[in-house]
Amino acid sequence: MATEGKRTDEKLAELQERYGFVRPERGIDSYPVGATWREGKPDYRRADLVFFQGKTKNHPVGSLAQIVENLVKKWEMEMTHLTEKKDWMTINPREYTVSVNGGKERNGFEEAVKGTYNWLFADVSKDLYNASTHTFETSHKVFRGAFEDGFPWEVLEVFSGPPKVAFTWRHWGTFTGTYEEQKGSGEVIEMYGFLIATVNDELKIQKLEVFVKTDGFLEALQGKLDPKELARGKDFIGSGCPFMQSQNNDG
Repeated sequence: MATEGKRTDEKLAELQERYGFVRPERGIDSYPVGATWREGKPDYRRADLVFFQGKTKNHPVGSLAQIVENLVKKWEMEMTHLTEKKDWMTINPREYTVSVNGGKERNGFEEAVKGTYNWLFADVSKDLYNASTHTFETSHKVFRGAFEDGFPWEVLEVFSGPPKVAFTWRHWGTFTGTYEEQKGSGEVIEMYGFLIATVNDELKIQKLEVFVKTDGFLEALQGKLDPKELARGKDFIGSGCPFMQSQNNDG
């Protein structure tokens, strides 16, 4: 019987051949022998399969959208799996800040130690997520526990190129695990956002400005909001023209 890894490889190859999908390039093997991996070099085969199965865009090879998507995926890999900033290849080592929804610019190196989830959800209501009570490790445990098959991310549309790269993005996951005491039942929960990444001449990130409505996402995990209300970015772009909405409802 084929091993799980072999089955994953076969499914990846099938989707690549059928749809022309290209696996994200994170350059994991390009890091030096002494790189400080948190738990050894990560294996992204399963993550890439879930990404293939749920993404809505297939950006052309070499396009700005694909380059941006690869850069952010490599950044995410570094923030998650490499513990020392000396090993990070995606970040300007002298200047790196992050902010959410126009809020205070935070030291990106300090926020990386806390964990991406903790700075992304730092300002939400504590009854949705209390970042002050979580470490890097516990925050990842919370969301890995909710999305047992992974929490993929994709670039949707890119509006400008370097040095200020502006683009929309989508996160999604199948809620099969548990968030707090809420058990998932296999529903897909999505989160949409807009991001401005300021990069230098070497495409190293200097500043990340994230714009996202996080409350609905967390409310869906708590069972307070129907995940359908988040589908296709409804909570992010708004409900649209009331007249057209009424016409659609009447039709």
